[in-house]
Amino acid sequence: MTDVQRRSVFRVPVAEPGWLTAALFDDSGEQVGAVVLDLSRAGIGARLPAGMQVERGVRLRCRLSFDEALLDTEVTVRNCTPDDASTRLGMEFTALAPLQDSILSRAVFRLQRYLLRRQRNRMATRPGRFSR
Repeated sequence: MTDVQRRSVFRVPVAEPGWLTAALFDDSGEQVGAVVLDLSRAGIGARLPAGMQVERGVRLRCRLSFDEALLDTEVTVRNCTPDDASTRLGMEFTALAPLQDSILSRAVFRLQRYLLRRQRNRMATRPGRFSR
């Protein structure tokens, strides 16, 4: 079974990094900025600077900022994959209040809508397969 098949919610890639920003905080309050790669109602994928390591199971505070909304919640690190250029984290939201879930749902929906519009625009500008 692949990762996609195991997921219970759809993961939306973040096409424009500036649309959604994230800051992660450990227990000591130390902060690190993260580039958001994908978002779902269950979790977030992000990239950290090279050399940063976070153990699986570690809980962090996550502050997401988008469209004049701020979501401050807890995440649990489920995956940490370092490479030469950066470290990829897969995190699960672990303490969403109903209002936070609503804000997150709205963000995922807006991101999906944006990606669909962009895809339709690309399809509309492609030359047709049939010509006279």
